[in-house]
Amino acid sequence: MGYVLQRAQLCFHSVFAGVLVGRFLLARSWLLGVAVAAAGLSVLFLTPLAGGLNQGLPFTPVADVVGGLVIGVGMAVAGTCVSGLFFKLGSGMLGCAAGLGGWAAGELSARRVVLPGPMLLPPGPAATFPGLLGVPRVAFALAFLAAVVAALCLWRHADHPQRGQWNWPVAGTALGVVTIVGWVLAGVGGAGFGPSTVGAVGGLATGEPNWWLTAFLPGIVLGGAVAARVTGDLRVRGERSVRYVRLAVGGFLLGAGGWLAGGCTLGHGLSGVAQLNVSSWVVVAAVIGGIALARTVRSVVAKTPAPG
Repeated sequence: MGYVLQRAQLCFHSVFAGVLVGRFLLARSWLLGVAVAAAGLSVLFLTPLAGGLNQGLPFTPVADVVGGLVIGVGMAVAGTCVSGLFFKLGSGMLGCAAGLGGWAAGELSARRVVLPGPMLLPPGPAATFPGLLGVPRVAFALAFLAAVVAALCLWRHADHPQRGQWNWPVAGTALGVVTIVGWVLAGVGGAGFGPSTVGAVGGLATGEPNWWLTAFLPGIVLGGAVAARVTGDLRVRGERSVRYVRLAVGGFLLGAGGWLAGGCTLGHGLSGVAQLNVSSWVVVAAVIGGIALARTVRSVVAKTPAPG
């Protein structure tokens, strides 16, 4: 996962913020990756391994929307997402350590917060779009993949990958494949959910660690380092003082928002949307809303004359 994210330069903040300003290279990679993973997971859930895997995340609209908005604001402040903090640390960006410290503190702090509101869809297959429509998950996922591939191929939009960056067909396919493999390995390792970040810190703090997840996250750092070494982008670098503060504060919001929403941009924005969860797509929409809100506030503040 770390290798793919680094080669694709796929930070979820860049994906969603790019859409807001008309840049779609990363969004195309993400959408193809989600569709490929959805098809793969729909088949995986028919195998014996599916017995120990999560079949769908619950839909709690208040927590999903509030958590998604907090994640979006956190990404705008930090200028990156949680998975971005991990793979960019692997490429030598030392400021990401401050972001990850804030992320850990945010998750631990949010564990004490209980948001009101009903659970509209309980966890399980019924919380997915195929479940709501009463159609087989495989049929829905394959139709979704076909629609995405057709739309992306017909979408005539100039894409300009940077040096060493994969184009969207390669990046999207690789992202989908590594997500499926992540779910398979999670099941083999005794974990119920695939690539994500939420719960790693809390599990260690309570003495009930998810060992697969605890190993997976440093693996993203290592994969990012290998990819950066291949492309020549591996270099240790620091940040300006204000940037460390922004990373720490943004990281705190990412950790808190992820806990409130029951998933981060990796858990909801990749694994969750590939599960075809209603909640995950709502969280993604809220994340985009949070980024847009933060950008609007920043623009208004910048245009406000100083007093006196």
